[in-house]
Amino acid sequence: MKKNLSNSYLVFLNILIIVYSLYICLSVFKEKIIVSDDLSKLYESKQVSTSYFSYIYSFLDSTTMAARPVSGWITGTLIFFSRSNEYIYLLGVLFFPLSLITIYWVAEKILSKELASLLTLLYSCSLIGTSIQFSSIMLNSNLATIFFALSIYYIYVREKIILSSLFFIASILSYEIFLPLIILNLFLIKGNKKRILFLLLTSGIIILFRKVIQPGIFVNSYQRDEVGKIFEFKRVVQVAIYSVKLFFKDIFVGIYRALQNMGNIHILEIIISFVISSVVYKVFANYDFKNTLQSFKNVGIISLISIVLGLSIFLFSSYIPTVFGFDNRNLGAIRLFYTLLMISGIVYVSIQLKLENRIISACFAVIAFLLLMTNLSVKNSWIYASQFNNELFSKLNVALKENHIENGDVCLKYDTFNELRTNPNFTLREPIFYNNWESPMLCEMNGIDSKKIHVYNVERKPDCTIVFLYQNGKMSRIK
Repeated sequence: MKKNLSNSYLVFLNILIIVYSLYICLSVFKEKIIVSDDLSKLYESKQVSTSYFSYIYSFLDSTTMAARPVSGWITGTLIFFSRSNEYIYLLGVLFFPLSLITIYWVAEKILSKELASLLTLLYSCSLIGTSIQFSSIMLNSNLATIFFALSIYYIYVREKIILSSLFFIASILSYEIFLPLIILNLFLIKGNKKRILFLLLTSGIIILFRKVIQPGIFVNSYQRDEVGKIFEFKRVVQVAIYSVKLFFKDIFVGIYRALQNMGNIHILEIIISFVISSVVYKVFANYDFKNTLQSFKNVGIISLISIVLGLSIFLFSSYIPTVFGFDNRNLGAIRLFYTLLMISGIVYVSIQLKLENRIISACFAVIAFLLLMTNLSVKNSWIYASQFNNELFSKLNVALKENHIENGDVCLKYDTFNELRTNPNFTLREPIFYNNWESPMLCEMNGIDSKKIHVYNVERKPDCTIVFLYQNGKMSRIK
């Protein structure tokens, strides 16, 4: 009887996860959340005048996409067809729920149905790498996660070395975040001969593509990994400090800011968060944690090592690990393994302290509720960021007409970083107008002719002759 009831709760939990994930996607569509790099890609779609295959080649032949042909092809396809309908571009956010399905399917084969559901839920509302959930262009990260998870499945469950290698390669050619995790794949392989085969096949094809095929096919080929940075001591220390700050401060700051914004969360969203967390409690109230204690310990150790490996990617780039802003888009691998570490760590410590199942399940329920509330707050912040940009350019349009400005370079002055720090509507400093490539689409969306008037953030172009100050919701010319 208890088992049947537990299974019913598990099915209900999975349904709720699906509903919640689709609700977040629907919010992105309904509110038309387009910020940061998505703005430049959507504007690019308006300029497409060639055939599909010609455009895809030109899109891939760029410094950002030449190394990522797998995800680049899909992104380019969405951009091409969004010429007629901007909402087509937003279909990219659906790759996040697709990654959830893949994570659940693989975790179910390796762990259990219950833990797979918990992992999927907590991963779906994690505050690490939130950009991969709300930005269409970040389908590359979600695609990389999908392929990496399948690679783990075929190497650990099916022991299919070649298939696993191909999926891992597809992951790297989508987004490089899982590249250091090749060590995990090698660890999971049984037999040295198979390890050597996987290593030679995987690294061989990746190196062949990066060093021969990529520069041979694409004129604008660019090697994104900067190996020399690993020998810069200051850089290593910087990454280490930011990593520690991320886990021991930033995550909790994000949760705190989200809870401060609970007043902006709809009552129905709070109710569904409470229902989901309650079902989590019911699912695990009678779960047998003790008999799989060693497994949790192993998963915890593997997850911790994988987090360190995942963070090592920052040693080869100019990015830093952070949960704030659009820069958090590189944390897809960390998001996955931190969730695994959190689950396994809580179970292992709780069993060592001889806590009852109900306390463990209550702990998971509380964590689920906090993360769901945080995720909903982040969703509202992304909506606000998009609205903030549109309001900024809408008021600029009015000011331009009042000042009879019809062409030239125009700069916007507002304290971007202070706005992100002090405005309570921002949870994790969600991206607002800052970079030059964001303005053309914002101009077009708000009635400004982007071909005649070029808008910049004054911090990006301090020598502007025409400057408008945006302060306290008002736009005024100061230069």
